[in-house]
Amino acid sequence: MKALMSTKFYFLFFLYLSNSLPDAFAQDEAAKFGKISEAELLMKAYEKDTSAAAVILSDYGYSYFNLNGALKLVFERHTRIKILKKSGYDWATVELPFYRKNGDKEVITSVKGFTYNLENGKIVKEKLESKAIFDEKLDENHSKKKFTMPNVKEGSVIEYSYTVSSDFVYTLNSWEFQTTIPTVWSEYRAKIPEYFDYKFLQNGYHSFYSSKKDVAASADVNLKNEAYVWAMKDVPALQEEKYITTLSDYQARLDFELQQVKVPGEFPRVMTGNWQDVIKKLMEEERFGTQLKRSGFFKNEIAAIKAVHKTPEAQVEAIYNLVKSTVKWNGRHGYYTTNTTRKAFDSKTGNSADINLLLTAMLLEADIAASPVLLSTRQHGRVYKGSPLLSKFNYVIAYVKVGEKELLLDATEPFLPVGMLPYRCLNGDGYIIHTESHRWVPLKPTGNYTTFCMGELSIDANGEMKGKVSESNTGYSALYLRENIKDEGEEKFAEKRNKEVGDIKFGKPTISNLADLNKALNIVYEFTGMGNGQNNDVLYLNPMLSKGEKENPFKLQERTYPVDFGHPLDETYMCKIQIPAGYDVDEAPKSIAVTLPDNGGKFTYILERNGAEIQVMSKISINRPIYYAEEYQYLKEFYNQIVAKHAEQIVLKKSN
Repeated sequence: MKALMSTKFYFLFFLYLSNSLPDAFAQDEAAKFGKISEAELLMKAYEKDTSAAAVILSDYGYSYFNLNGALKLVFERHTRIKILKKSGYDWATVELPFYRKNGDKEVITSVKGFTYNLENGKIVKEKLESKAIFDEKLDENHSKKKFTMPNVKEGSVIEYSYTVSSDFVYTLNSWEFQTTIPTVWSEYRAKIPEYFDYKFLQNGYHSFYSSKKDVAASADVNLKNEAYVWAMKDVPALQEEKYITTLSDYQARLDFELQQVKVPGEFPRVMTGNWQDVIKKLMEEERFGTQLKRSGFFKNEIAAIKAVHKTPEAQVEAIYNLVKSTVKWNGRHGYYTTNTTRKAFDSKTGNSADINLLLTAMLLEADIAASPVLLSTRQHGRVYKGSPLLSKFNYVIAYVKVGEKELLLDATEPFLPVGMLPYRCLNGDGYIIHTESHRWVPLKPTGNYTTFCMGELSIDANGEMKGKVSESNTGYSALYLRENIKDEGEEKFAEKRNKEVGDIKFGKPTISNLADLNKALNIVYEFTGMGNGQNNDVLYLNPMLSKGEKENPFKLQERTYPVDFGHPLDETYMCKIQIPAGYDVDEAPKSIAVTLPDNGGKFTYILERNGAEIQVMSKISINRPIYYAEEYQYLKEFYNQIVAKHAEQIVLKKSN
């Protein structure tokens, strides 16, 4: 890349740099390296998050360009952390990655560090020794510098600083304002030549405390230096909670993308391509586009399918099932094939690209309109549509159109019905690669997570129970159960179900429709519950048996990022309970209905008595895959009410 820069550019850049020394720009830093206050050491807890094991007191980063023989991108960092608990000791071990490729490299220098403790009322300062700093090679291109701060205790404050000098002058460092511990102050500064046109991409849900841009003078009046500073204050810890994609999607972070280099007197050099160019290159790749044209090795299979199945819909399903049953997924993601689709077909194993590009090629051979679809899985993170970068993707599926009906297919999972995507793929939009045009397509669930459970229960005066439960599972509930049964084996799955839950012992279940994906997966089992062997005046019974929600999945007081279920949810539980002779209902849960705003969901609990029988119905409906942060408190209270209601008992008292 450096060869792209003209001699004229280097000369002008040298003039620019001569009046843009880093010290003048960084002089206003509040935290001075090596100087610490007693108040920082006396801190026992972080008042904004008393559960925090450690807290970043300040984190300063600064990027600028330097020409000292050769053009370098320089990054300086100074970080100060308070260790509050033993569980925060991990923050005293620091790993700094660095990279080299084709003669260009990153070099980490000037690593300094101190640990501060308060002993007998005095601040004791211990230096990070150079012999405690190690380099570790990870692979041909990647290494890391590693060190652990000395003498760290509960109450210690640690600080370290370092400098990275990089030959990769077009790659400006991203800055993470948020980590898994709270941050009091995080600040990133960058001094960028006017020749570099960067796009700034702000990620996350925390606002800037300040964001400034200044124009500084240089030796040449025609040159400008653009100096930026971004800061965030009191940034909460990024916490793992249920129903998210990957934490990096929600992290407060600033990314940079170089759009073009504008050298005076020359045409601008565009540094980012467009989607058309990216896809053109991809379709020319041997391990992507070329594989869609190779069909000789499966022509007989396609001919046989077309001879039996006359409609396009039937042919799509038959080809889909053929690929699922022929090539086993090895668990690896990717949009490039491991080798060739022919090799995957013959060896009967492959990654997601081997399988789904083979599927696409087979559909095309059958004269069915099909195209590959690039996507990013939930754990890989969101795709920013404004950045045409292949690295943002890590997976490929197939798109097919039959008449007016559009389907998205993934043949990696044997229990996926046609047109249903696995949970990992339910992440925003995918990019359809048509021959002539390309477009985004929503990666929506085509089914719900649906369970229907019917129980029958009788209880005698000794408190002994017996009954039967029938479960019917469709959509994602059936998919997850089928995968679980496949992984464990039917016998082991049955053994796990054949166990005691509290006072209830479940018998060995009977499973039906395990292989028939077009039918509900049904599980039937009997259960018994031991009493105390005495004739009781009062009997207590939870009508939910073991099927109730026992804890709220939402633990945070506040949540700044969305709740992403992936798919809607519908859980229905019904139970008929025979009241033993000589007993009356003394107490019973009251019927309630709780709804989420804007038809977002509903919880219904109904208990009725009909003669000697009690009928209970609980129904939970989550109508949308995604709920925004503003709706979090409603969801949390929604589940609070479910958990509370499911814990309530029926009290039966002996009649007078």
